[in-house]
Amino acid sequence: MGRLTTNMRRFSAFLLCLAMSGCAANRYPGAPTVPTDDPAFAAPEPVVMVGLEHDPPEALKLMPGDTVELTTVSAQTTQYPGLIVDALGHVHVPLAGDVPVGGKTLTEAEKAIETGLRRYDRFARANLIITEPNGHVASVLGAVVNPGRINVPPGMRVADLLAEAGGPSAQQTGDPVNLPGNLDLARLVRNGETVPVSIPLAIKGDPKHNVRVHSGDQLYVPPGTETLIIVIGQVGAPQPLAYRPGIRLTEVLARTGGIGPAGDRNDVRIVRGPLREPRMYTATIKDLVDGKATDVVLAPGDIVYVTKAWYAKASDVLNALAPLISLANTAAIIAVSEAIRRP
Repeated sequence: MGRLTTNMRRFSAFLLCLAMSGCAANRYPGAPTVPTDDPAFAAPEPVVMVGLEHDPPEALKLMPGDTVELTTVSAQTTQYPGLIVDALGHVHVPLAGDVPVGGKTLTEAEKAIETGLRRYDRFARANLIITEPNGHVASVLGAVVNPGRINVPPGMRVADLLAEAGGPSAQQTGDPVNLPGNLDLARLVRNGETVPVSIPLAIKGDPKHNVRVHSGDQLYVPPGTETLIIVIGQVGAPQPLAYRPGIRLTEVLARTGGIGPAGDRNDVRIVRGPLREPRMYTATIKDLVDGKATDVVLAPGDIVYVTKAWYAKASDVLNALAPLISLANTAAIIAVSEAIRRP
């Protein structure tokens, strides 16, 4: 009797798990036949960049990584080539020790060095020149041909910076991983804040947008997911597909090899809208094939995620989509590509 009771309890717990899994899997609304059928969904409005009315030039300042040549003049003249401004912004000067010069103009740095030297020689004068401006760099990240750190000479502008990085990347024919760069969504970040400039207008030479680049700026070019349908999860060949008006769910699943043996035909998720606040729907492929439901027309930028078997929970989907949703943050530059690579 005790064993029967134990088995009954286990069976009841199993049924409860089934119920909870079913609720988790179906907590999202069914996918609308066409995107406009959901009154709560609205395509994101484009952000209008107003540009900068004033873009004054900056004085040349010493930055960590710069190499300088110091000449001291007193009873005799001495040259010290190859001095490096360290990560703390200090330059090591004989007798004066470590002198903070980072962020100072050459004139200000010379005065700081003279102050240090005059503890030993009150007539000492200092002269600095930058021989290698290795600290004057900006970063270009994301979907560009040559991402990385780029030297910033005086007068460099945003269009020049993008050109030095080779411009936005273009998706190669047959390459399902590397996504094309989207200049409309590219952003210039300075001191942790977005500079309100449009990169396409900068390329056209608009002076309010083609602003001067500062050392430490970051130009981020995101992958152009808004012109794609991204299919991931339990399909034969996860990959992005080019969007075209009228493209349907069954078509993109067929073009990516169909639902795999571990995929759930009753719970295909569709993530739609801006990734900061996405809407998630569910679709039942079995009903579509049986004619019990209408095929779903997809919207540009949709992410189709085929979940695992019927016991998959909502948390599984969210965990799989986390790298994609994190594209809202500039740190997740290649998250889409990484997600597509995973089986």
